[in-house]
Amino acid sequence: MSPSAEPANLAAEGTAATVTRLLEDGEIVLLAVKPSRWFVLLVSWPVLLLAGAVMGVTWIAGRYCSATVDEPTVTLLCSVVAFVRVMLAGFQWLGRLYLLTNRRVMRLRGIIREDVFQCPLKRIRQTCVSATLPERWVAVSSLLFEFDPPRSEGHWTYLASAKEVRQAVEEARERAR
Repeated sequence: MSPSAEPANLAAEGTAATVTRLLEDGEIVLLAVKPSRWFVLLVSWPVLLLAGAVMGVTWIAGRYCSATVDEPTVTLLCSVVAFVRVMLAGFQWLGRLYLLTNRRVMRLRGIIREDVFQCPLKRIRQTCVSATLPERWVAVSSLLFEFDPPRSEGHWTYLASAKEVRQAVEEARERAR
């Protein structure tokens, strides 16, 4: 397994207190996993692509057109925007954790302001592994849940080993019934 597919070290991630606070009496953490490190680039790629395109157009305009473009300033601004987006994505990755307990699935996100999604295992109708084209390029995928009643949030995205995680969720669902 890759490092991002292994269960997260809760103490090292600084979320042990949060996880302990969220657990109910008798609840056991079966799996704690973080998204793949590719998360940072996968959530940042549109901004990176746009920044690169703007820099490319600026370079072309400066070389081949009569337009007066301040190329160093545009390049600096695009670089700063790209850097800030990647740093923000890094913080998003740091604050994201997916938990499977013997009773429910949870998604924790946020460093400063914590956002917790949780759903009992009994309310999960179906799970499925899905991968977009960019996810396939870097060999990650997402675990999608079909809830009863339907909900649009709580999916576990950018997992390095989504099939193994899905298997663990399915086994926990069977035991919870």
